[in-house]
Parts: sequence; C-alpha cells; structure tokens
Amino acid sequence: MGLLSSLLTFPVSGPVAGIKWSLRQIQHVVDEELTDDTSIKQELMELQMRLEMAEIDDAQYRDEEARLMARLREVRAWREKLGRETSGGPVRVARTELEGAQPAGPEQSTPTDGSGTE
Repeated sequence: MGLLSSLLTFPVSGPVAGIKWSLRQIQHVVDEELTDDTSIKQELMELQMRLEMAEIDDAQYRDEEARLMARLREVRAWREKLGRETSGGPVRVARTELEGAQPAGPEQSTPTDGSGTE
C-alpha cells in the first residue's frame, strides 16, 4: 500500500519534498556564511598593513580593530551554537600602553606532563 499511496500523493508530496530540499540547501549556505571568518581575518591583516604604512593613526586602528573583533566573536559564537569547532583562543582587542596596559611579563610555567616537576 505504501507504493500506491506514494504514487497517488506524488502531485502534492513531490513539490513539498523539493521545497524541503531547497530550504535545507539554503540553510546550509547561510550556516557556512555565518561561520566563515576568513574575510574578517583578511580585513584585520589589511588594517594592520594600513597602520604600518601610516595610512591610519592608532585611534582609527583601535576603533576598526574593536569592530572587527566584535564581528569575529559573533562568528565564533555562531560556530559554537551550531556545534562546529572553533579555532584559536579567546578573541580580545589589543590594548596599548597609552590605555594603561601593563607590558607582559614572564608568566609562571606549569608542568605539562602532570608529574609535578619541571
């Protein structure tokens, strides 16, 4: 009876199945766009080059970097929400010494082998 009912309902179920397939493909493309961070990383590299070539000053660099880092955090949040792997560590905006950041000093090293000795 399954084959007969499939043939009889095909004029309705066929287009519905096609629409469902199309929507799944659209969802896949949207998910890929939401989780692709290559364009943001490229913009960060271009921003760094503009700073090094003195096309922009430090204040403009910090503003743009903060905007791009916020976008990068959003992409990583979408990756986590969709259950995909995230590369790299936490996304932070670099602070300059003008803003009161302290220079990084030597950090305590912890043993990695779990033996308790270095």
